[in-house]
Amino acid sequence: MAGVLSNLYYNAKDVKDLVAAYKREGQKGFQLAIERKSKQFENVQIQIAVMGESGSGKSTLINALLGLDENEEGAAPTGGITETTMEITRYPHPTLPNVQYYDFPGLNTPKFPVKKFMKETNFSQYDLGIIVTAVRFTENDKLLAEALKKAGKPFYLVRSKIDETVRAESRKKGYNQEDMFRKVREYCISSLRAAGIQNTSVFLYSAFNLDEFDFPEFREAVVHSLSETQKNLFITALPNTSEAAIEEKREALRPFIQMLSAVSGGIGAVPIPGLSLACDLVLIISGILLIRKILGLDEASLSKLAQRVGTSVTDLWRGTEHNWVFGEITREQVLLLIQRCTVAMALTIAEPFLDFVPILGSIFGATSSFAVTLMMLNNSLDTMVETAKIVLQNAKAAASSEGIGN
Repeated sequence: MAGVLSNLYYNAKDVKDLVAAYKREGQKGFQLAIERKSKQFENVQIQIAVMGESGSGKSTLINALLGLDENEEGAAPTGGITETTMEITRYPHPTLPNVQYYDFPGLNTPKFPVKKFMKETNFSQYDLGIIVTAVRFTENDKLLAEALKKAGKPFYLVRSKIDETVRAESRKKGYNQEDMFRKVREYCISSLRAAGIQNTSVFLYSAFNLDEFDFPEFREAVVHSLSETQKNLFITALPNTSEAAIEEKREALRPFIQMLSAVSGGIGAVPIPGLSLACDLVLIISGILLIRKILGLDEASLSKLAQRVGTSVTDLWRGTEHNWVFGEITREQVLLLIQRCTVAMALTIAEPFLDFVPILGSIFGATSSFAVTLMMLNNSLDTMVETAKIVLQNAKAAASSEGIGN
């Protein structure tokens, strides 16, 4: 799957510009040129409208998708039945700000100008819509669904707070959970059909147990409705709620690694002594830093997670074998990682000697640079994925002991 992380492509002119930057200012110039090019990554955006009546759980769903606690900076305020906002509010992802969720005002708020709002809102600007309902499908939900349908946008109905429904219904005699789920889904679907809306998916979810109920299916449905340049971006922006979610991020990051390796190969074909290794190191460092951030292993993400589950960052590390993942990613650290990989080390040593051999030097330089960057980033990705799984297990254990989420 060609995803957005590989959309940050480099053509022949870009490679030439990078080489020129290295000639002018050395490794620092190359680093700055890479950063300027990386700004293009921000041009790909996902804009998701989250709608529903006040108290339905819109803000809670947004925070769950952002991986934020309601008290954290950048989170949507919750507690909604007294909602007073009259405007659509944007909530960018904390680490991938080009993923944006828009919290719509609850149309059931007293004195809210529903007709004016519906007329003036440009529903076509969003990539998809999510209509959140806590109990019943209302006339306002119908208006929102009709507006999205008219704009030609995919949308999904999310039945929130299903964990509360389970607790309430389970006290009744003859309770059967699957039968109860079926009735809830049938009610939602029949309400949509009564509104003239066919073939819309309905998902049951709990913000406090994201990987239970229908959230995994909901996540998959959203991915399928996005463009090819948005799919991997959405996957990498989701929180690490399960090992399966982390595995999805591993696959979403593969095209990004292929892209960086191709850049490395293009620069490696230029027979300038020292250029290839200097550029490889910058690309590998840049790649590791982005991968670490996406997997939630950077210092800021770990600190927030530790605070959320009531433990220390050190406890989140417990049982991990690769402490370099959590430290400063320097040129020296990457060289040490290369030394530990026999094939990468052999290619790195051989390349400078062949830079002086016409034609062969360029071919070997391109091949070896591509291979070294690919190996080091894939190895780093695999290491960080396994580390992220251990951190997740430690976080869940800490949250369970603190009674968080129960």
